Formats: sequence, structure tokens, C-alpha cells
Amino acid sequence: MPAGPPRGAVYGAAVRARIAAAVDLNDRLARLADERVVVIALDDLADLVAEPGPDPFAPRRTPAEGGLADLAATLVAARRLPRELTVRAVLPQGASSSRVRADVEEALHRRARAGAARCWREGMAVHSMGMRQLPLGIGIALASALVAYASAYFAQDVGNAAVVAVFVVVAAFAITVAWVVSWMVIESAMVDWRPMARQAEAYDLLTRAALEVVHDDAPT
Repeated sequence: MPAGPPRGAVYGAAVRARIAAAVDLNDRLARLADERVVVIALDDLADLVAEPGPDPFAPRRTPAEGGLADLAATLVAARRLPRELTVRAVLPQGASSSRVRADVEEALHRRARAGAARCWREGMAVHSMGMRQLPLGIGIALASALVAYASAYFAQDVGNAAVVAVFVVVAAFAITVAWVVSWMVIESAMVDWRPMARQAEAYDLLTRAALEVVHDDAPT
């Protein structure tokens, strides 16, 4: 009898199927992969690069975190980024923008360059800190491993049960220190900086994106 998919995979697929945000993201990522287009709904074209209004009770279609941040979040979720990208801004039917498309596109590229630089600097700061602390962390881990080995070795030759218990506790504590310290510095040097680097890659793609403006009454 063929084995079915893992329970975790089935649960993950079920969750993605019933959460509206997951369905919306899947649609966006499918369009990104097929057409190299990312779509965003805005009240005004200027909302693509401007901060949203402060009133939380005012109805609006512009993402609460801002147009640029919403685009970057979608791109970060993609497995692979395309070489070229079109940002399709969808405005309400009959709405006229307060800004010229070319001006908004230039502002989009400028803000995206600033976002890429910020995210890359933050990622490199984490990476540099991990690399600086890596020798010290590895040294502490090796010393703790030696303490654990020595404690286990001497515990074998001791007849007193209380002393053996002390050696066992010391060995367990040393092993824990060796594992935690070594993993923390390795994670900082090799893993923790990558999400920020991925964000920088997404913003960098937006610095070259073409801007397309349509309305709700226009075919997309």
C-alpha cells in the first residue's frame, strides 16, 4: 500500500487552503512566477511610496504597512525571484492619480534602493557579529566538551555515589554549554543574516521594476 503524504504536509496544505491571507499570497506568487507581475491595490498612486494615513478607522484599500513594504513582503515569500518585474497598481474605478506615473516609478526605485541598502546593512551587521564571536564561541564549546569528557572519565573511577552524581551533573551542564554556545555563534554567522539579505534582494528587484497603472474597470 503506497504511503500517503506526511501529516505535517497535509496539515500545512489544509491551513493554507482556509486562511484568506494564504490564498491571496498563493495567487500573487503564481502570477509572479507565470507573468513576472506583482499586483497591488491602492487608493491613490502616490500611496505606492508614501506612508498610509494615520486614521485606523478610515476605509482604504492601500495596505496598512504601505505599498512598497507590501510589495517587498510578497517578493520575499517567493522561492525564486524573476530577473524582470512589473508592478501593477490597481486604482479604484474612475479615480485619477495625484501623481504622474513616471514620477511615482522614479520614487519607487529611489525608495527601493534605500530599503535594499538598509536591509543589507542590517544583515551584514548580524553576520559580522557572528563571525567576530565565532572563535570565542568555538573555544568555549571545545573547553566545555573537554570538561564534560573529563567529568565522565573520572566518574567511572569513583566509588562514592554522591561524587558520581556531581560528576554527571557537571558533564551534563558542560555538554549543554558546548551545544548552546557553539550553535548560537554558528547560527549568527551562517543563518540569522540571510532573511535580511533576502529582503535586500527583494528591494533590489524593485529598483528595476516597471510600473503599470490600471483601474478596476480595466482588464488585468
